[in-house]
Amino acid sequence: MFQALILSAIIFLPLVGGIAVLLLPKDQHTAIRWTALGVALINLLLTLATTLVYSSKAVGLFGTSSFKEELPWIPSIGINYTLNLDGISALLVVLTALLAVVCIGASFGVQKKVKNYMAFMLLLESGIIGVFLASNLFLFYIFWEVMLIPAYFLLGSWGSERRIYAAFKFVLYTSVGSLLMLAGIIALGYFHQQTAGAGCSYTLDLGALTNGVINPNSGIATCRSNLSVVTQTWLLLAFAAAFVVKVPLVPFHSWLPDAYSEAPAPVTAMLAGAMSKAGAYGLLRLCIPLFPQAIHNLAPLFNTLAVISILYCAVLALVQTDVKRLLGYSSISHLGVIVLGMFAFNTQGVEGSVLQMVNHGITTGALFLTAGFLEERTGTRRLSDFGGLAVRIPVLATVMFIAALSSLGLPGLNSFAGEFLVLLGVFRSNVTLGVLGTIVVVPAAWYMLRFFQGIMHNQLPKSGPVGGVIRKDALRDMSINEFLILLPLLVLIFYIGLHPALLTFLLHSSVLNTMQSLGNAFLQ
Repeated sequence: MFQALILSAIIFLPLVGGIAVLLLPKDQHTAIRWTALGVALINLLLTLATTLVYSSKAVGLFGTSSFKEELPWIPSIGINYTLNLDGISALLVVLTALLAVVCIGASFGVQKKVKNYMAFMLLLESGIIGVFLASNLFLFYIFWEVMLIPAYFLLGSWGSERRIYAAFKFVLYTSVGSLLMLAGIIALGYFHQQTAGAGCSYTLDLGALTNGVINPNSGIATCRSNLSVVTQTWLLLAFAAAFVVKVPLVPFHSWLPDAYSEAPAPVTAMLAGAMSKAGAYGLLRLCIPLFPQAIHNLAPLFNTLAVISILYCAVLALVQTDVKRLLGYSSISHLGVIVLGMFAFNTQGVEGSVLQMVNHGITTGALFLTAGFLEERTGTRRLSDFGGLAVRIPVLATVMFIAALSSLGLPGLNSFAGEFLVLLGVFRSNVTLGVLGTIVVVPAAWYMLRFFQGIMHNQLPKSGPVGGVIRKDALRDMSINEFLILLPLLVLIFYIGLHPALLTFLLHSSVLNTMQSLGNAFLQ
């Protein structure tokens, strides 16, 4: 029973929990909040248990296919319910489940339509996890669209003053990319059937599209497609349209600062920490194995966009006056590093890229949540309104300082290991790109120190929103509940920084399998 249901349970438990939340009386806010948090916590424990079994190579306890589920759905057109868990997806699923617990816990202060808010947060978790586990392209597309629905409502209903504009822009950008991906999915199935040989059926299963259909008796792969480079290129562009918008890369990024700055802090932490990884995951899990020749030919384009995103958004972060917009541009810059490592096409670069996806989710989640705590206390996000708060809120200042140092990639903290592996892989692939990727350290140190020092040091403001709160002696430090919410992220910042080998061990075989589609010539 465990073997048959474990991956489906991880996906649909939050969905069922969201439905249960909707059935509760709308005025029972305490019961609603704790039910949502309890569901998210149970799902986190379930994902941790599954990942522990995977990591200990104890799959034999449950059978050799414990982490793959396959049921016929509409087999005549190649649509099956197929889920798969490997090292890459396991880490991202755990990250999503952890952030769901943290962000729901940080949302206990929400007073408006609490029932709907918590249901949408659980639905968002379900959609993101579904993307990381789906191995049929149509199922992947369904979960990809499911992510959009709760994100839109969470932004449009609980956001700040310009929330409607930000939500519309977010939907417009992501919908265009999603429709192009859907067209690419349909076309890929068609071209695969045409080139795989007589008797081969239309399929959208990722395994069949990349490796062919394995004969269980002989072990020989049949129905392997042979797409031309031109066909691969057009299909790659269709898929990448959805993924580069979701990451996002410049020039497809302009929706992100608006969405991140207008959304409530826990929603922003979920979008930046988990949902943004879906775009990078799609490039790695779908584009590289499905279109190996095209991806290699177009790698200079993706590397160029990544470098531009890294440097351009780092410079933009330097001049931001809004705290959340500054963190939003910082997020884009760091995601550019992730994409750059992915297109190094060697194990160091790709392992570092996936490790940095996890690190970025942890660090950016902590940064946005601490920024949200500050906004809740002061009623402002304008950087010039702050100053000298470290003496008033030392615990919050310390937590924010740790997250800021993590974002900078300080040795001993989590981001250092991921960035080091990424840059090592990039230097081995292309020295020029390695130098350009490393240059970001200078503006990153500048804007993060400007961010932290502008808020926590300098002089205490005598006027403005923060000054008014200080005069009233109403500025309170981080509570024990808020600290406990962020504690798992703080522990991981130090643990991964000191012992990243556990994560890279989980990743290694999965990265090799993914990169094998490019051929041994591209493995370093």
